[in-house]
Amino acid sequence: MNNLLQNQRFHFGVYGILINNGEILLIKKSRGPYKGMYDLPGGGVEFGEKIEEALKRELEEEAGIKLDGLKFVNYNEYFSEYKNDNNELRKMHHIGLYYQVSATFDSVKSEPDGLDSLGAEFINIKNLSKIKIAPIAEPMIRLVADSIS
Repeated sequence: MNNLLQNQRFHFGVYGILINNGEILLIKKSRGPYKGMYDLPGGGVEFGEKIEEALKRELEEEAGIKLDGLKFVNYNEYFSEYKNDNNELRKMHHIGLYYQVSATFDSVKSEPDGLDSLGAEFINIKNLSKIKIAPIAEPMIRLVADSIS
C-alpha cells in the first residue's frame, strides 16, 4: 500500500454534550490529533453499531455514565495533520455528530480509560476560555454553552 495512504485516516464519531449545573462534561485526550486537549466524550461508531448504541458505549467507557436520552444538535468536520507517538506525520478527516444528552451518574470516571481518555471531569462553562479544546468540538461546545448562558 502507498505510504501516503497509510498515513491518511477517516474517522466518523458520535459525541455527547452533557451540561449539569453550569458545567460541561469533558475528557482529556491521551493520544491522536487532540492529545492533551479537552474533548467531548464519545468516539467512533463500530461497524454494525447504531449511532445511539455507540454513544451509549462511549459515554460508559470514557465517563462512567449511563445515557438516558439524546437530542441531535449538529455535525462538524475537521481536517488535521499531526505527528503520532512514533513521530510519523498523519492526516485525518474527522466527521462528528453531536448530541445534547441526559444521563444518570453519581460521579464521573476521573481515571484513564486505557484507550484515548485521561479521565472525565465537569468544567464550568465560564472557564472554557482557560482550557485548550479540540478544534472539532469547540464550535459545538460554544453553540450549546451560548444557548444556556
